[in-house]
Formats: sequence, structure tokens, C-alpha cells
Amino acid sequence: MRGFLIGLQFLTQLPIRTKSSTPNHIADSYYFYPVIGFLIGAAGVLVRRILMIVFPLSFSIAIVLAFLVWISGGLHEDGLADVADAMGGGWTRDDRLRIMKDSRIGAFGASILILALLAKYAALTSMNAAHLDASIVTAQILGRWSFLPMGYFNRYAHEGLGSEFMKGLSAKAVVVATILSIAGVIVLCKIQGILALAMAAVIIALTSIYFRRRIGGVTGDCFGATFQFVEIATYAAFLA
Repeated sequence: MRGFLIGLQFLTQLPIRTKSSTPNHIADSYYFYPVIGFLIGAAGVLVRRILMIVFPLSFSIAIVLAFLVWISGGLHEDGLADVADAMGGGWTRDDRLRIMKDSRIGAFGASILILALLAKYAALTSMNAAHLDASIVTAQILGRWSFLPMGYFNRYAHEGLGSEFMKGLSAKAVVVATILSIAGVIVLCKIQGILALAMAAVIIALTSIYFRRRIGGVTGDCFGATFQFVEIATYAAFLA
């Protein structure tokens, strides 16, 4: 249970406080990442269904997207913006890492955030209504699962939140979380779930290669950006 609470504390901004945690407790939390993704997705579905009693689909989806940003403290959106600014404005590895650490947002970051939100909104509002709930939950499961293989198979580009996360990752945690994720998305949506999982795996591989070439590894911002790409790809899988 301690691992689950630590995972919630790290992945959400819910007011959860745990007593001093050991490295083993933190490592145990990784097993719960797909479960926490499922719970966040289920909460998003609940928000949508409540809003749909009164409001039209388009407005309900906008609020659901706002809820998903809020529940994670905007951490993944911040990562996407930082990566866009760094890759768009940095000429060298050191430049890119320096820009990533800058708390200010630039033109590249603002632009890609707007485009990412528009892509999610367009996908969800044009999707078959029967697939909406499953797509939201699947996206949250796979987005958080993506942190594990990405962290395990890459080296960190510099010390920080991302490096601390990566140090505790084990092959067992990656395998168990992968099995849970596969089982979850297949139960939820069968063919679309398998397609979404395949697309997520391709994105993890491609972003890993890209980040290695550009900054020599990955950072916490790289995890956030990859989450965003996986989420959008999942919605696209349900449109196919």
C-alpha cells in the first residue's frame, strides 16, 4: 500500500502525504503506475458522464482535458513545452539541457502545447461515442506505463527528477507493469487496445532514439513529452 500511495503522490497533485520513504518503497510504486493511470482515466470518464447530463459533448470534453491536466499538476504538459523549446532553440547538447531547465516558456513550447490540446480535443470530439470512455482510460494507462520502459532502457542526460526515477527501476517492475498494461487495455478495448499499445511502443522507441542523439539520454521533461505523444497516439488509434 505504501508503494501505491507514493505513486499517487508522484503522479498526481492529490493531497497525499507519506512518511519517510525508503528506496525500496519508491521502487515498489512503479508496479502501480498502470493502476494509477487506470484510476485517473476512470475519474476522467466519471467527470465526462456527469457533465454530459447537462452539457454537450464538446464542452464536456474540454473540461475533461482540463481535469487531466489538473490531476497531474500539468507536469507532462510542462515537459512537452520544455522539450519543444529546447529542441527548437538549442544548437548544442548543453544549450538544449540549459533551455530545458529554464522555467519560462518560449514560442516553440507554447505552440506545441496548443497543438497538443487541439489534437486531443479534435480526436475525442470526432470519435465514435461508444469508444470515448475506453480511449480516455487506455490513454492514461499507456501514458504512465511508457515511463517504465523509457526509463529502464535509456540513460539519464543529467541529474534531476528523471534520473532519481530511473535509478530505482528494475526489469521486474517493467515486466509486471507491461503485463498489467497489456491485460488492461485488451480487456477494455481489444483490437484498439492492441493497436494503441503497439503505437505507444513505437513512440517510446523513436523518442528514445531522438533524445539520445540530441541530448545523450533522457530527462524528466522527456518523460512528460513522451506521455503526451502516447496519449495523442492512443486517441488516434481509436479513430482508425
